[in-house]
Formats: sequence, structure tokens, C-alpha cells
Amino acid sequence: MPPSDNNSAGLTRRQSIFIFACFAIAYFCSYGLRSVNAVLAPYITQDLKLNTSQLGWLSSAFFVSLAVMQAPLGVWLDRYGARRVESSLLLVAAIGSFVLVTADGFALTSLGRALIGCGVAASLMAPFSYFRRCYPADRQPQLALWILVAGTGGAVFFTTPAAALAAAWGWRSVHLASGISLAVIAALLWRFVPDADVQRLPAGQAPEDVSLRRLLRHPVILRAMPLAAVGQGSIIALQTLWAGPWMTDVLGMSASDSATALLWSMVAMMTGYVGMSVLSPPLQRRFGLTPIALVGYVICISAIFLIALLPLRGAWVLWLVVGVGVAPIMLMQPALAMQFPKEAAGRLVTLYNMFVFVGAFIAQWSVGLVVDLLRETGLSRPHAFMLTLGGVAILQTAAFVWFLYQERMARRNAAC
Repeated sequence: MPPSDNNSAGLTRRQSIFIFACFAIAYFCSYGLRSVNAVLAPYITQDLKLNTSQLGWLSSAFFVSLAVMQAPLGVWLDRYGARRVESSLLLVAAIGSFVLVTADGFALTSLGRALIGCGVAASLMAPFSYFRRCYPADRQPQLALWILVAGTGGAVFFTTPAAALAAAWGWRSVHLASGISLAVIAALLWRFVPDADVQRLPAGQAPEDVSLRRLLRHPVILRAMPLAAVGQGSIIALQTLWAGPWMTDVLGMSASDSATALLWSMVAMMTGYVGMSVLSPPLQRRFGLTPIALVGYVICISAIFLIALLPLRGAWVLWLVVGVGVAPIMLMQPALAMQFPKEAAGRLVTLYNMFVFVGAFIAQWSVGLVVDLLRETGLSRPHAFMLTLGGVAILQTAAFVWFLYQERMARRNAAC
């Protein structure tokens, strides 16, 4: 819910409601497009005759283009503001959706997914940057979580309805509807979001101590980014692509049953976001945001280990556990942002996001490649999936231990 603080950047309550609504509906559509490949995968694979690694690349094209956009996006957000940047980029995403409507091969479909990735690159970072500059620090985690609730709502909405639409009219019809929606949302953002974040920026260039180069060398960034890339990036990769094929290939579920299970997974994640939006203020005051995020990592990594080890019919419920665990993990980003000046808000949040989506890109493509390689050694597809997911969980654990070790060393050095 938008803040009621009328003094936030001089914004009235009515303005705040419109601002939040515009950002929320943009991320709603963005997250739906990110997740829809898990549902459309059987239809796209059959129509375009794709193998597993090609399917992995098709989804990864979205993430690699999104990741590439993060570095310039941070500078654009700091210089031009969220309204101009996000509304312009959403038009690029609309073009990508229309490309997919006409695509009849692997190359053109990859191009469409890449354009969508570029176009929705600001859908979460723009509101995060806007909130960092325009609202009080104690409201920023709540605002971030409510935006994530809206995004997960997009995944919930896109899951079963997208599968039904694809079954009735073909998978391209989903992208026709999304292209029209993205163009409308871009117009709403341009019309209703004021440039309050730009007005609060100091004149001239950003200070040298918050430049992108210095951020990349900052010890806080160096210890957080491996966990962002390997930990959070892998979770996104599994949720948005490989959870569906795992359910059909390992558990033997039908495409419709898999879509329903994915829907419940998104509902669980949305429930987690709602719960954390209520609990985060008292938990933040008592423990801080970083420990809360680390609890989320423990939940998700443990669930992924169990998913790899338990190929039982009812094991799909473990994806609900992953969904709930994602909510506290998302508090890591505002926790980092609050340790840096507001002038660096755009660069900081997009830098973090770049590492997350580089990790998601590598994980999505690598899982498909590793599964295919293991099958060439004679393993069945279910066993190949189980070994691959077990490897993902081991890498996530290593990144988690690295973060804990670096945090401990930082506290020890600060005490000296």
C-alpha cells in the first residue's frame, strides 16, 4: 500500500496512490512475462521443435538482456528519473511481445524475448530507486514488498490463464495481449508519475564516491554480490523455467497439473510478501534487514536440496516453501541501499539486480546444458534433473557460507 506520509518529497496521499498503482501494474505485467515461459514451455517446445538447451537459452535471453541493461539503467534513473526511463523502456517490451507474435523460428523468438527483457529492465528498479529518494527509510522495505506483491500477482494471473489461452489460441496469443497491455501501462506511467525523484537530485554530476566503479569495489558489494548471483539468481531461474519441466519429467505430472502447481507456488510467494510487509517493521527494528534475508536463504536452499533428493509425487509442495522463503530474501536489496547515499540509489539497485539476473541467466542456460550432458552419459531425464538441482543447491550453500564469512570478518575488523 502506498505511504500516507504527505511530506514524502512533497507528494500528497492521492499522488502517492497513483504513483504506487502505476509502478505496481508495470511490475505486475513484467513479472508475469518473466514467469510465463515455465507455463508456455511445452507449447513453445512442440511448436518450434526445441531441445532442452535451446529452451534454456530462450528463457535466458530474457535475463541476459535484462542484466546487460542494468549498468546504463542505473545512470539513466539517477539522471532522468523513473517516469521517463520506465515508460520508454516498456514500449521496447511491447515491441518484443509483438515480435513473438510473428516469430516462426528459434532466432526470432530469442530476439523477442531479449527485447522484452530490455524493456522490463526498469520495472522493479525504477520504483525501488523512486522510493529510496522520495519516502522515509522506515517505509522503504514495506513499499518494496508491496511492489513485489503486485509482481507476484502478475505471475499468479499469468500462470493458469496463460496456459488456458495458449491451449485455446496458441502461445503467441499470450504475447499479443501482453504487448497491448505494456503499451497502455507505458502511457499511464508517463501521465501519472511526477518527477519528484529527479527534483530531489543535486545539480550536476553525481559525487565520485558513489560512482559505479567505486560501488563495484566497495566491500559491502563484494561480499553481497556472489550470494545475489548464485543464491537469488538460481532461485529465479528454477522458479521461472525449470520448476515446470521438473514437475512433468521427474514427478510425471501433466502440463495442466504442473501449471496449477506453479500457480500455487506463486500464491505462496505472494502470501510471503504480504506477511513480510506486515512483519518487516518490527523485525527490522529488532534484528535488522540482513538477518531476516539470511533466514529466507536458509529456507530456500534447504527446500531445493529436498527437491533434488525426493522425487516423490507430493514433492511439488516444496516449491511452495521456496516461494515463501523468497519474501525475506528480497529485503537484502533495501538493506544494501540504505548503506549508501540517496544520490547512488539508481546505480546501487541496478548493480545488485545485474548480478541477480546474470546469475539467473547462467543458471537457466546451465541447467538445460547439464541435464542434456548427463543424459548423454546414459542417465534418465529424472535422474539428470535430480543431480543438476543438487549441484545448484551446493553452489548456493557455498555462496551463503562466503557471505557469512565475509560478514564476520567485516565485524571483526570494525571492532579492532
